[in-house]
Amino acid sequence: MPPETTRRSTSHGEGRHDRAWLLALGAPALGMAFTVTVVASYVPVLLEAGSDPVTIGLLVAAEGFLGIFVPALVGNASDRRSRRVRDRLGLLVAAAALVVAGLALVGVLATVGGLSVWVSALALLLLYLGYHAFLAPYWTLFSDTVAPERSGRAVSVEGTWRVLGTGAGLIGGGLLIALQPGLPFLVAAGLVVVTVLVLVRGLGERGDDPVTGETVEGRASTGAIRTLLRDPAIRRLAVANGLWNFALMALRAFVVLFFVAGLQRDTAFVATVVFPLVAVGILAAAPASGWLAERFGHVRLLVVALVAWGGTMAVPPFYTGPWIVAAIPVVAAGAAVVLTLPLSVLMRVTPDERHGAAAGLFGVSRGVGSTLGPVVAGVAIVLLDGVAPFSDTQGYGAFWLVCSAALLLSVPLTWSLRDQPGL
Repeated sequence: MPPETTRRSTSHGEGRHDRAWLLALGAPALGMAFTVTVVASYVPVLLEAGSDPVTIGLLVAAEGFLGIFVPALVGNASDRRSRRVRDRLGLLVAAAALVVAGLALVGVLATVGGLSVWVSALALLLLYLGYHAFLAPYWTLFSDTVAPERSGRAVSVEGTWRVLGTGAGLIGGGLLIALQPGLPFLVAAGLVVVTVLVLVRGLGERGDDPVTGETVEGRASTGAIRTLLRDPAIRRLAVANGLWNFALMALRAFVVLFFVAGLQRDTAFVATVVFPLVAVGILAAAPASGWLAERFGHVRLLVVALVAWGGTMAVPPFYTGPWIVAAIPVVAAGAAVVLTLPLSVLMRVTPDERHGAAAGLFGVSRGVGSTLGPVVAGVAIVLLDGVAPFSDTQGYGAFWLVCSAALLLSVPLTWSLRDQPGL
């Protein structure tokens, strides 16, 4: 999610031209969200027969690991070499090319039947490097080209594109892989190319504007992050954020395999039954989360969502009957709230001059959680396979308990923030 714009950029009007730019600026979020969704959800399906859960967890965890430091390195490079907005495009396009190369490699080899664990690791390394390198200059285009009073609308447009990309990846990816194993990844590559071209062409005369801001990662020095961590509230929030992303990435890595390998359902079932219910939960909760947080308080809403999300995720290991699908919208709604509000909470407990460092700290905690979640879940699946009741799902039911434990552990950390101003 792009940070809030804090600097004024050159105004380009409030009319149709400006609205068109906001649509073009947000468009890459569609391609990138579709990409990371199909990769995290469906590459494990392709590798399941010739691999094991720990290896799959390590492959998915690479995204989180690279996310700890790649954005900072690229953000600093972008800040050093950019004088005009157009100067940021070189790194952005090069990063997108890495994403496309990784997707094409997976797609072609999956189509011809030559996809192995080692080739997948190489392809995902290219893809994740490109993805995280893309984000730093991309997010900075929001502060470079959008005036502060328009930042809320710009972020809303980007968020809409991102939700559409995630939904399309979850549902469309399952349908496409049922037709042809490599098809979701080739479609993702084409979508990244199209959406980045939309951004580049839409930039137009804004490309000659001077750079007005730094990347968030460029401002987030190690010293500034250490200073923030002296504040107990920020420290607890960072740990909670790590736990949330721990659960989210473990869920993304193994939820499809739970249904496909554990319950012996096909990907078409996942795409047409499971993920539409996910969409119902997200569409119900995400738009209302901001209003509910303002009315009842961010912390109270987060705690309710965490208890609902974490508590519900403790059910599937012990019950796999047809009514299990009723839990899916609850899980999705809780996830939508927990993933929508943290940045707002962070900015409320952080001084204005520290927002860049705070976002960098959040990136680090997200990366650590995203790295550990899939690996710990994979180890749990291997260790508990053959142990009742997990043996009924070849061990894959264990990952639900790992996610549930992480979410419920974050509840006291979150509740401790209730006395902070504005929360």
